[in-house]
Amino acid sequence: MATINNVTGGWTSYEDTVQKTPSNELGKEDFLKLLVAQLTHQDPTNPMQDTEFVSQLATYSGLEQQMTMNKNLETLIASNNATTAAAAMSLIGSVVGFTNDNGELQMGQVLFLDIVAGEVNLFLTDGTYVPFSKVEQIGLASTGSGGSETGDTGTSGDDDIPEE
Repeated sequence: MATINNVTGGWTSYEDTVQKTPSNELGKEDFLKLLVAQLTHQDPTNPMQDTEFVSQLATYSGLEQQMTMNKNLETLIASNNATTAAAAMSLIGSVVGFTNDNGELQMGQVLFLDIVAGEVNLFLTDGTYVPFSKVEQIGLASTGSGGSETGDTGTSGDDDIPEE
């Protein structure tokens, strides 16, 4: 797996062509480099057994699948955070009920949202921050008119129906 270096005319090893990333974690490139190095430097009189090689390839395949699953989970988490933020946005102006740290039920009107590191917090008009996950009740803010918001006068409306 060596290539000729056009500038110096010398040989470049596989390890020199892989970009180095400063990390304490081993990735699939690191595993592949170890496997290639092991195959390159094995004793010709005592080569690696078929079962060992298949086992190492299966481990490599499992590593790739885990990395793919991790990327999919990160995408799912980001999507969930966006959905949570959209749901919380609908609460602006609403009254929410929640249990405080002392176990007491409190309520307040939502003024705005504060999203920090994917965590959605509701900022209430009284200055309280409430995590969206603690909301237990949702209601409409009162209009202050004391009457019904639908404009209903309290009559049944049957007087307007002509009799036959």
